[in-house]
Amino acid sequence: MKAFEQSVLTDLNISPVDARSPLPLYYQVNADLKNIIRSGKLKPGDMLPPEMDLSKAYGVGRETIRHAILRLVDENIVERKAGRGTVVLAEKDHLKFYLDRSFAQQMLEMGMTPHSEVLKINAGIIDVTSPESLHKKSGARCLTLVRLRFGDQTPIGIQYTTVITELCPDLINHDFVTESLYNILWMEYKLPIIRINQVISAIAADEWHCSLLKTLSGSPLLLVRTTAYLENGEPIESTTSYYRADKYWYSTSHEYHDIAKI
Repeated sequence: MKAFEQSVLTDLNISPVDARSPLPLYYQVNADLKNIIRSGKLKPGDMLPPEMDLSKAYGVGRETIRHAILRLVDENIVERKAGRGTVVLAEKDHLKFYLDRSFAQQMLEMGMTPHSEVLKINAGIIDVTSPESLHKKSGARCLTLVRLRFGDQTPIGIQYTTVITELCPDLINHDFVTESLYNILWMEYKLPIIRINQVISAIAADEWHCSLLKTLSGSPLLLVRTTAYLENGEPIESTTSYYRADKYWYSTSHEYHDIAKI
């Protein structure tokens, strides 16, 4: 196992965090470290720089660095070695794509620039045609949003979203081409998502989805139905997503314990 050398730190081209970004600081550190590892600047068997050095390089506290690294450990990208430091593990063949985070965060962590094409957006009310998981909110005002989601210039998925807007009445005025829905709910309205229920299945792409996702007829898609819940246990959002299954595999968890920025 290779020992870390201080001179290597300047070769990593670390990107200090942007305090103005809606993304939590540890997410920015976590995403940048993953990009460094995937670029080959840190290879399997290499050690991560010490937390103190990373703290200075990113311009954040050690707790933020520690939190970012623990996420890398959870994702099987690095491993902590008692008394030795944190070592980079061999990367798996497929990129890891998390269903329990916003799409924008997922793309950034995969080294891609997220953006969307809004296919439909309108206000309405919850009724029998709305997602079943939101039926208990029948009569409530809602926003319906259909987006084609991209990582760089590659279409990744199509999302059909319904959001209860009782606590965020002017949500429709936001720019969903570049903004993350979950980040808007948290940063603008202080509505953190703490739990997401998911049902995942496989489906063959029909002509409509093929044309949008640039895949061949009958290509496999991952069909993901999610319902997001607030701290009070009330549902606020339901999304049906069709993701390309030719590049990604998925890891999921269901509880958020790190709502606020560190």
